[in-house]
Amino acid sequence: MSNETADCSLPRDVIFEILLRLPVNSLLRFRSVSKSWYCYISSRDFIQMHRRQPIHEKLLRVSDRGPRYIPTISFFSLDPKITTVVVDDEIDELGDFDSDPSVVFVDLPFPCSSDDEVRIVGSCNGLLCVHFNRSSSIILWNPATRKYKLLESPDCVSFYSDPFFPCIMFGFVPQTNDYKVIKIPSSSTNPKVWVYALNSDSWEEIEAPILHSLLPKGGSAVILNHCLYWLSYSNDDDNELDIITCFDLYNQVFTRIKLPNLNTVSNLTIQKLVILKGCLSMITYSGNGITLNNYEVWVMSEQQGAAEFWTKQFAFSSFSNLARPVGSWRKGELLLGYPIGLSLELISYNPYTKRTHSFQRRTSKDRFKVINYVESLESVEGS
Repeated sequence: MSNETADCSLPRDVIFEILLRLPVNSLLRFRSVSKSWYCYISSRDFIQMHRRQPIHEKLLRVSDRGPRYIPTISFFSLDPKITTVVVDDEIDELGDFDSDPSVVFVDLPFPCSSDDEVRIVGSCNGLLCVHFNRSSSIILWNPATRKYKLLESPDCVSFYSDPFFPCIMFGFVPQTNDYKVIKIPSSSTNPKVWVYALNSDSWEEIEAPILHSLLPKGGSAVILNHCLYWLSYSNDDDNELDIITCFDLYNQVFTRIKLPNLNTVSNLTIQKLVILKGCLSMITYSGNGITLNNYEVWVMSEQQGAAEFWTKQFAFSSFSNLARPVGSWRKGELLLGYPIGLSLELISYNPYTKRTHSFQRRTSKDRFKVINYVESLESVEGS
């Protein structure tokens, strides 16, 4: 089709608005319609505006596929077939995910060794960071475009010196339009961190004395305003203390943030970091080891601050005896997951409206985690 034929029927701004709402697989085909369409779809402004459309937001469910640790992933659109119920009402069992057209299952396109453990450690703007624990390989992957990039490891002994599995994190720097992968050692005796920048396709080793005697507690980091946040524990002064570690991806500076002053803390109290309405937040929940009886949601009003900057926004109890917080999505909704073996695997709770959405049940009884994802045209080669 000629440029004139492609452009004469509709004004350019109308074409642009239509293209913004199309899925990536359609846009990849439409790039060949004409030179002007190719320029539209390939431009940096279009790629950024496209991924900001709410219609492209999804949830990514990662589950283990048996004993070999090769995961399967599936994508949930924001409008799956769900049942809405009021808190404390009984959630009805629904059909299987396999029959729901809003759920798409995707296999990993890159080779995976059967004796390695494959983990999806983070998602930013449509790119996933995949880590192979035993081989130390790291891949950036865009499932929508089916492109991936194996990150070359630096030819340096210290990069492989970690005797245990390191902690891998992934984030985006809007100031430089760059993606960074962070490798934090599992040992706190030699606090050095490796930082990979996609634009330069290179690793940098930086000193991190603030990480001395400080170890990641587990779970994925959350990103907010070019900063990564994760829970850590410190054994300074022979007392094990929980703390939030922050890494500024732009300035490459570490800081520590105190947890909120909780009224009751026990060995069974668990914390999880999430982002709610653009604020760093923490969910705490506790129980008797079998059932949960108390949830609290704390929000930090300052990007850097001590315990007094935290405010308890919500508290609720007896929501669901076995549901554990697994993340957040949309505009302030909490995601809670059931343990292995129960019919419903995922529910969404809005603490502002006190409404609950229940997702359809899964077909396999395996472990899973949920990651926020947006379908995009983002390149794995950087700017």
